[in-house]
Amino acid sequence: MLNGVLAGFGIMIASMVIPIVHYVAVPLSPFIAGFIGGGIAKIDQDGIIKFGALMAGLMLVPTFVMMIVKFVFGVDEVIGIPTMLGVWVTAALVPYTWFGTTVGAMGGYYIRKNQKSEEDSASK
Repeated sequence: MLNGVLAGFGIMIASMVIPIVHYVAVPLSPFIAGFIGGGIAKIDQDGIIKFGALMAGLMLVPTFVMMIVKFVFGVDEVIGIPTMLGVWVTAALVPYTWFGTTVGAMGGYYIRKNQKSEEDSASK
């Protein structure tokens, strides 16, 4: 499952760095990351919630990094954005990420399940 979570997190991070496209890619990236990452992890019905929680947990890393930048290093702005605003924004993205990745993983699971049942019925 860890490979799927890391692949999904990589998809979310990669969607942020593409100029202009990131306006569309970033809001959709949790769903896409859940769909693809869930396929890589081959999660079952019981692992969907855990997969979404692990992905959301990884989104806490930027929150903690912003808090370290603010409180340990004393930096008030990063590229013109107040660090406390960055902390709140990244913390607000955690539930959104959990929901998007969970729905994406669930969609991928049901598609894989339906494909498997179709293959089983076609082989009979």
